[in-house]
Amino acid sequence: MRRTTRLAALLALVAAVSVSTWGVDTSAAQEHHGGHGDHHGGHDSTTTTAPGSTTTTGPGSTTTTPPGSTTTTIPSQPGARETTIRYGPFTIPGAPDNPDGTHGHAHTGNQFRFFVEKPCTDCYITSMQADLVYPDGRRAGYATDAQLHHMVLASWTNRQDATCYVGFPFPLGLIFGQRFFASGDERTDIRMPPGYGYRVDAFDTWNLIYELAGMTAEPQNVIIEVDFEWVPASTPGMTNVEPVWMDLAQCGFSEISRPAGPSQASWTWTVNRPGGIMAIGGHIHDDGINIAIRNDSTGELICDSRAGYGEDPLYIDHRGEGHISSMSKCTGRRGAPVARVANGQRVTMTAYYDQRQAVDDQMGIVMAFIAANE
Repeated sequence: MRRTTRLAALLALVAAVSVSTWGVDTSAAQEHHGGHGDHHGGHDSTTTTAPGSTTTTGPGSTTTTPPGSTTTTIPSQPGARETTIRYGPFTIPGAPDNPDGTHGHAHTGNQFRFFVEKPCTDCYITSMQADLVYPDGRRAGYATDAQLHHMVLASWTNRQDATCYVGFPFPLGLIFGQRFFASGDERTDIRMPPGYGYRVDAFDTWNLIYELAGMTAEPQNVIIEVDFEWVPASTPGMTNVEPVWMDLAQCGFSEISRPAGPSQASWTWTVNRPGGIMAIGGHIHDDGINIAIRNDSTGELICDSRAGYGEDPLYIDHRGEGHISSMSKCTGRRGAPVARVANGQRVTMTAYYDQRQAVDDQMGIVMAFIAANE
């Protein structure tokens, strides 16, 4: 009955969606400044790194281990298979020129694809990482005047989205399913510790939401490429993780307005998926500093997910300015999760910004993956 209801709701939404709502959006030039190095040392009075944690830097990402953990890198699940899926191609429209000769930004707006390809069935996904590439395989980014603004994968299953099963402007979790993976232009990977994965059943169907941006006068054709690692469901010792999506603009389009200068914004989750947090990390846009996640009920700092800027040439634009290129994350291991949360506890994510100018498309999102019996 639930699947029939969902299908009817999905068909109704598809019929109602119009180009004027979800179609191409162009905007005048927005300042996306570099020189973010001063952000990394600031705001220490409001966020701190968890005591005893260690940090190791890998290609394009940073992994932070929880207090008491001896693991500084996250190994692959033994026997994991790799599958790369290329979603697209999609067209980024040409950007408008401004009277002063500067470039504008062209956005696709939020676009939707239903029943997209999965890497496997009857399996556990142990790692996911998104990229933006051209049809010939070259990577697309600020250095090539393109941007993966954001992408989301949701599984349309009998499992409910933890934080948005219904809501404004439409019943997001009911229509699109359980949100289990998201990426911004920093393209941070999600890697579970060995023994854990996101379960994919044989009859699960996936949906994709994406928004892309470009800074050239000519349209660009690009592909969203996602690398998956997975193991068969029959793999001994595997434990399912439940995704929890925390968002400053929960059940909407995730975009918020921020004033110029320092500011912060918070959102609180009342725990309805108790267990051990095995992996957690955040997503913000340029001029974001970090997202601190705390258990208000215990006072524990769960994770401090911090932004890195211009760490790869892909994230340096033609003016030599660096853009957000990584978000740190926290990952546990069997017997030592990042943190444990109990039913009814309150967990608050607080995002910190230092905007060079006021914006209306900033974000603050956290993805957590919880093992129920950990």
